[in-house]
Amino acid sequence: MNLHTHTHYCDGKGSPQDFIAKALELQFKYLGFSAHAPLPFHCKWSLTPEKLIDYNTEILFLQSTNRDKIKLLHGFEIDYLHTEGFPALRFDCIGKADFLICSIHFLNTQRGKSNHSPKFIEIDGTYSDFMLAMKDHNYALKKVLTNFLVSTDEMINAPFVFGIPKIIGHIDKIVLNAQQLTEFESMSDWFYDELLTILTNNRCNYDFVEINTRAIYKKGLTQPYPRYSFLELLAKEKIPMILNSDAHHPTELNAGYADCLTRLETLTSVNVKGLDYRWPRQ
Repeated sequence: MNLHTHTHYCDGKGSPQDFIAKALELQFKYLGFSAHAPLPFHCKWSLTPEKLIDYNTEILFLQSTNRDKIKLLHGFEIDYLHTEGFPALRFDCIGKADFLICSIHFLNTQRGKSNHSPKFIEIDGTYSDFMLAMKDHNYALKKVLTNFLVSTDEMINAPFVFGIPKIIGHIDKIVLNAQQLTEFESMSDWFYDELLTILTNNRCNYDFVEINTRAIYKKGLTQPYPRYSFLELLAKEKIPMILNSDAHHPTELNAGYADCLTRLETLTSVNVKGLDYRWPRQ
């Protein structure tokens, strides 16, 4: 199964039908569509409100016409924005989704704001974009990470739609860029300790933490989001996890799965067969 996918409706390549064909080839029991929900500002990789209507119509149609072949789930990846919550929830169709992947791609600006400065800065895109966030935080990495942790805590505890499964997406993705700074090594233990505290203290406010393999097959890293040592801690705490590839093309639907599952089997506290892949959560 894979619930984290992006088709040509947002920043992916390939139609929903292409993803379904590949999922059937892989003998998936479940396939979820999770287009990037609209944001309250221009974003080149998210749905526009106009595309949202077309996406919603097509996925619901495909659900009904493929129900005898595969279980299709109609979902979204929605951004949490500090002080603004989940802006996408203002759209009725998003509040009726089968599941929602909650992610942080932007941090709020810290320095003086003007009509010419952005209110939010992307932190998981290019390294140059990340350095804009660093500049905004006076080049203090710990301030950037603290802002990310505060936003993560807020995201997990933010008001949500009752009954819709809540998946926490690529929870340590900021590390993709942060680890390129030498000072991150001395902050790594602190960062992951804080992240674990947030997840364990608020375990009733989400359904799954995502194991996202895109870091392995696309970003040139040897570990998924979150990293293996952190996954072992989550397993010890019996926090439900779900494996996704964050596929942006049908060929990526199970990309990184083999490497990730093999590595998980070597972690003494992780029973791969015990990871909670059931849907919905029971």
